[in-house]
Amino acid sequence: MRILYYNKSSCYMNYNYIQILNKLKMKKFLIVSVVTLTSLVMNPALSCKALAISIAATATGSISPPTTSRTELINGDFSITVNSRNPALRLLGDGVTEITHWTFDFTNDPNLSQFPNGGTLNKALLMLTLSPRNTLITTDSTGIPGVKQLKISDSSGVPSIGTTGTITFDLLDFGFTSADILGAFNNPDTNVIPWFYQNDEIISFAKLELYAVPEPLTILGAGTAIAFGTGFKRKLAKVKKK
Repeated sequence: MRILYYNKSSCYMNYNYIQILNKLKMKKFLIVSVVTLTSLVMNPALSCKALAISIAATATGSISPPTTSRTELINGDFSITVNSRNPALRLLGDGVTEITHWTFDFTNDPNLSQFPNGGTLNKALLMLTLSPRNTLITTDSTGIPGVKQLKISDSSGVPSIGTTGTITFDLLDFGFTSADILGAFNNPDTNVIPWFYQNDEIISFAKLELYAVPEPLTILGAGTAIAFGTGFKRKLAKVKKK
């Protein structure tokens, strides 16, 4: 017959030993987490790639809208009006000497609630599907009314007269700033950016996609949550295996 003895002091020592090991493991986890989070904050390119948030809005219309002699023509999401520089030319819808207005409405974007609209943009991609109708397209421009605009001639991908094509700009490469874009995004109507195009094209599709860079504290908070979440999942998985 074997007799088992209960040694209280030995049990207590074993318990303390286990506690010390757990603390050391937690310290190791915290050190790894801090190193990881520091690399995210100190390396903007890495943090943006990992945590950047994007939102997008589009506008669509016909590639061949009807013409009218009125002062305004609605073409899907686009409103075509007379160019004030040529008030005598009242025919609208032919894509010659007219102004097209629309809004980029981000209200229904699923990422809108997470979008840091008071921060900094690292990309602002504008996509336009154009049908040039006049050789004076070289003087055309597009942008935010009263804020900033860019010349279409600055793009190398403009389609030729009588054809349809799509061009894309990163607005930040053409004089636009985060303040220009986000200022319009927040004022006067929240989550909406007004836009225009003039003069000699039919616009049938437009898209604006904004990529926001989270602030360092936001990155740190998100990274902390991710790091601790991952750590606790691993710890839980080990407990289940035991």
